[in-house]
Amino acid sequence: MSLVVALDVLGFFLLIWAFFTLWRERKHFFSMRPLLPAVSFLALGRMCDILVEHPSFKISNFLGFSRQAFEIFFGSIGNITDITGFLLLILGFVAIIKHEKEEEERIRDLETLLPICSSCKKYKTEDGRWLPIEKYLKDIGAPRLTHGFCPECVKKLQAEFPARNQR
Repeated sequence: MSLVVALDVLGFFLLIWAFFTLWRERKHFFSMRPLLPAVSFLALGRMCDILVEHPSFKISNFLGFSRQAFEIFFGSIGNITDITGFLLLILGFVAIIKHEKEEEERIRDLETLLPICSSCKKYKTEDGRWLPIEKYLKDIGAPRLTHGFCPECVKKLQAEFPARNQR
């Protein structure tokens, strides 16, 4: 077997290895649908190229084809599967990139959410403690805070505690 044949066969087996590696890891990746068929098409195209480019394989005689018809048929199939494989690889990578961008956006949105109590306005830290919102504002570098009452709360407090208003 010549060096060229050996390299072509090695390329074919590397594509088969890539297929099984992707198959084994398919649960860890978002979009394997275009990638697995892409590797399959590329392996089929490589096999067709091996059959056409290396006349030492006398398969055309075994199948009953003339050598020229055999080369045209398998050469065409090899070219079509190569193009299809590359197209599916590109689509797979685009889908993965799109998914990664969506995940980054989702994570960015989740990181900007601050769990806060609707009643006392304490916020929940990452370790599960509830702390006053003033501490959070101080920690993130917000302007220094001072306390007071807005006019609505003053009216509400005066209505709740009328005895203090008489002093």
